[in-house]
Amino acid sequence: MTAFIPLIEETPRGPSIAGTRITVYSVMDYLKGDWDRDFIKRVMVITDEQLDAVLEYIAQHKEEVERDYQRILRRSEELRAHYKKIQTERSPFPPDMPEEEKRALMRQRIAEMKQATQAKDDNHNTSGPRP
Repeated sequence: MTAFIPLIEETPRGPSIAGTRITVYSVMDYLKGDWDRDFIKRVMVITDEQLDAVLEYIAQHKEEVERDYQRILRRSEELRAHYKKIQTERSPFPPDMPEEEKRALMRQRIAEMKQATQAKDDNHNTSGPRP
């Protein structure tokens, strides 16, 4: 069943479906989520042959692929925590404020900014020189 393996190529991002930017690890996200074949093919826009190649590659390189996948997940979680910390530090809202309350305050601020801009535009348009 090694006929599918040429459809997988090594890239700087890791093993990928040849001719695409789709990595084996991207497909693994869906496989680990127990999504069915048709859903994976539809979302990833891949063929049966390409999906079979990924599955074959994973089977033949199970330990290496699983180890690298876990490393990618850890790195993703580290980045997520890092950017959440930055967002929290820069946010004008207290971290324990409910999200709906934050959204309501942001909508209010946007509306106030629009009103201020409109008033400025109206003032500018009425006080300028007339031909």
